[in-house]
Amino acid sequence: MSAKNWMIGLLALMTAVGLTACGTTPKKETPEKQEQKAHEEDHHEHEGDQGDAAQDLPQVEMNLPKDVRAGKETRMEVRITHEGKPVNDADDVKFEIWKKGAPKDEHEKIDAKKSGDGVYGIEKTFPEAGEYQVMYHVTARGGHVMEPAETLTVGE
Repeated sequence: MSAKNWMIGLLALMTAVGLTACGTTPKKETPEKQEQKAHEEDHHEHEGDQGDAAQDLPQVEMNLPKDVRAGKETRMEVRITHEGKPVNDADDVKFEIWKKGAPKDEHEKIDAKKSGDGVYGIEKTFPEAGEYQVMYHVTARGGHVMEPAETLTVGE
C-alpha cells in the first residue's frame, strides 16, 4: 500500500468518526421547556453585556399567592433588595403574565406600584381557571433582572 493510499484511507476513517460523533441526537425538550427557552432568548436583548456586573444586580423575590380563583382580584408582589437593603427607587417593575401555551402576543405586561419597603405589586383578576405563567422584569440600580416564569394555578 502506497503512502498516498494510506493517507487517503486514514483521512476517510477520521472523517467518518468525526461525522458519527456530530450525529448524536439531543435530548427532546418538553413543550414547556422549549417555550421557556424561547422566552428567555427573546429577553437577552434587555440584559446586554453585564459580565461581572451580574453580582451587583438587585435581588428579587417573587411572592405568588397559593389560592387563586377566577374572577377574584389577586395580589402578586416582588421584594427587591440590593446589598441587603430594600430598593425603593426601582426604575421599572413589571409582571408578565400569560396563559400556559399562549403565543407571545397574548402575554400581558402590567406595571407594578411600590407598596412597601422594597415591595412592588399588582392586582390582577384572572378571567378563567387554568395554568398561567408569571414572571417579573425589574430594572433598578443600572441592571435588568428577570427569572424564569413560575406557574400559577387559577381555580374555579
